[in-house]
Amino acid sequence: MALLADTAVADPEIAHLLGESALALARDGATADGLSPVDVPSGLAEALRTVMRAPDPTTGRLVVRGLLAYLPDPGPTPAHWGVARTESTQAMDLAVRIVAGTVGEVFGWTGQQDGRLVHNILPSRGSEHQQVGASSAVPLYWHSEDAFHPQRAGVLLLACIRNQEGVGSRVASVREAGLTGRQRELLARPDAAILPDDSYPEASPDRTERAALRGIPTVWQGDDGPCIRYDPSYTRFLTDDPEFLDAYEELGRALDQCGTTVPNQPGDLTLIDNDVAVHGRVPFRPRYDGTDRWLKRVLIRPGRKRPAAELAEDGFGEQTVRLRTNSTLESPR
Repeated sequence: MALLADTAVADPEIAHLLGESALALARDGATADGLSPVDVPSGLAEALRTVMRAPDPTTGRLVVRGLLAYLPDPGPTPAHWGVARTESTQAMDLAVRIVAGTVGEVFGWTGQQDGRLVHNILPSRGSEHQQVGASSAVPLYWHSEDAFHPQRAGVLLLACIRNQEGVGSRVASVREAGLTGRQRELLARPDAAILPDDSYPEASPDRTERAALRGIPTVWQGDDGPCIRYDPSYTRFLTDDPEFLDAYEELGRALDQCGTTVPNQPGDLTLIDNDVAVHGRVPFRPRYDGTDRWLKRVLIRPGRKRPAAELAEDGFGEQTVRLRTNSTLESPR
């Protein structure tokens, strides 16, 4: 198994400060959904910035270990994302929310996990064979997070709470895929349309027809290298050009070859650059007994430019949420 090379280890004093601050905020009734930057002790935010940094620009990934060491165990893995509501879970959510806020703007979606800013990723009955985070019996195939939306996260943070099965996250960078210039040229064409995935149950019923009206590039050029927008499980091709389709298939094979496994040990924070790397997961057998794999997920917008053409996309009507105490907001780009 290939292990993640990009790793940072937190100073125990910083981890202790984070844990104490999160527990104190939880005792005062603060929630991750309603936390504002002014609620975070300034000394803590400054200390965290000595540990947190952007994922590597080539590999698109980073693991930070030790930051959650002073948080209590949040109890058994819930049966569903909406069930975890203990005081210790509240403190854990606050800690993850605070850490994510040092990387950029944290946000959620109106149509996903009830608009929460900290998501629970765990196996759920009925979702075993879907291409969503709640699945288990099938591989979670390579994908960019929320690839259908122009305001998708720039960085994805995954915090491992429990992982007795030892199921790591798979990560692959388009910058390590070894695509030829011709393949990149073909994949830059707006010949694929990506639909919302099945974690958005209330997505517009006519989304297939709307998607067919607007194709997007699969590979595009960022300021520092090629970037990717990819989710083949929810993609509809707008061309039958065999050269394009061959390039798309070759991209998938190249990602398989360059992909690596992030171990997801309890307490690990994994940051994935959502414009540089795609991620996935191997299948596993859930127990549904409170010991299953449990991650926390946070979507982060670090502030970066994307292709101007994305400004014309409507994101299937899905809107962002920045504070649950406010009304739903359409975040600026």
